[in-house]
Amino acid sequence: MAPIESYDVVVVGAGPAGSMAALAAAQARARVLLLDERKELGMPVRCAEYVPRQLALEVPWSPACVAQTIQFMHTHLPDGEVAETPAAGYVLDRACFDRHLAQAARCAGAEIRLSARAVERTKQGLLVREEGQDYEVGATVIIGADGPTSTVGHWIGAANRAFVIAAQCQVRLSGPLSATHVYFDHVYPGGYGWLFPKGDTANVGVGVRREFRRGLRKALAHLLDRLAIRPSAILGRTSGLVPCGGPVEPTWRGNIVLAGDAAGHTHPITGAGIAHACLSGRLAGEAAAKAALSGDLGYLEEYEQEWQEYLGAVLEHALARRRFLEDNWDNDPLTLSQCLRRTWVAFPAYGRRLFSTG
Repeated sequence: MAPIESYDVVVVGAGPAGSMAALAAAQARARVLLLDERKELGMPVRCAEYVPRQLALEVPWSPACVAQTIQFMHTHLPDGEVAETPAAGYVLDRACFDRHLAQAARCAGAEIRLSARAVERTKQGLLVREEGQDYEVGATVIIGADGPTSTVGHWIGAANRAFVIAAQCQVRLSGPLSATHVYFDHVYPGGYGWLFPKGDTANVGVGVRREFRRGLRKALAHLLDRLAIRPSAILGRTSGLVPCGGPVEPTWRGNIVLAGDAAGHTHPITGAGIAHACLSGRLAGEAAAKAALSGDLGYLEEYEQEWQEYLGAVLEHALARRRFLEDNWDNDPLTLSQCLRRTWVAFPAYGRRLFSTG
């Protein structure tokens, strides 16, 4: 099968990482195709939707995509302490945000195809299945931004191995809330519960380590009961996987690079992924365009070096704390709370060494 068209860069996945990659590559004058298997960008929303305020300075931004401004986080520990810490940021309308980034990529010159799934790698690019029809697309460089269980990652032997599985409800609030809330409890092993307000609604959910997935429904019911949320207030439900094992290896091989969740760039402690996805997507798009337009795939190695420079230490630090937390999860509430004060991002000790070197 001969390619029907050829592109400098083909991006698989039109979430934040993929759209930022397509935008960066198109701005560098590469011919770009952005593929997504969904019929509608941004849906369904499998995300708590919080981002730090700094992100607004680093990506195409629209105030219309902000559901609520946040100033503080309240962390609820198993021993009963509730800690309030600054957390300047926004809870997004994630569907709006994803569509806005994709539109920015389109305006820069990228072509977008929906209901288009990457099926397999070919000698000249990749096989795409769109509305039941298969066709080949030529690609000098392929960027995999296709999520936690990346198809493109599989092509180069890279896969996320550790996950938190999350379930979330969209609920109607009885009154306004001004802070995000995070809940730790033995009922949420290896994860936590959350309430992130969005004006008159909120995202309420829990995440647990994947091996405890059979208890996920019970964990969510526990949180909803704790918050006195009635079934009639639930507007919708979603679920999904969150990588928590750190970066995959490799994130680059041949003419393929991985970005965002596909690269394991999700924060191992918080599960936050939007900001890291936007950064790694931009870096991937810049490197891909340079490699494709110069004819030198060696430039793709720069991508791995750059994301390591920006994210490597942050992810390594968080992964060490996740491992320590998981090793101590079965302790009594007092001991677990002491552990969380050393491993959760809201507390000053998070930035310190876990163990004294003497």
